[in-house]
Amino acid sequence: MVTDSDASRLDLLLRSEQARAQSQVLREQLAALAEAVAQVELDVVRVHEDIAEQSGSLAAQAREHAKRARDFAAREHAETERLRRVGQAEDR
Repeated sequence: MVTDSDASRLDLLLRSEQARAQSQVLREQLAALAEAVAQVELDVVRVHEDIAEQSGSLAAQAREHAKRARDFAAREHAETERLRRVGQAEDR
């Protein structure tokens, strides 16, 4: 015979599993978005490096923008890896 207490535990267990699965899906979506942001930043790096190579009055500013975009892309790549590691650890 299933008691109310047993049914409540089963319900909590099912909800916990659903929340864990949803969390994993959201984490993977965040990782994919972080990777996309990193790729856009690398595109920004290329554009600013092209501007810097042309010299002129904007070259120094373009180099600085390229450096910041490169740093930002690196942070986004690191975040992507962190999110994926957390997800893999939870899958075990």
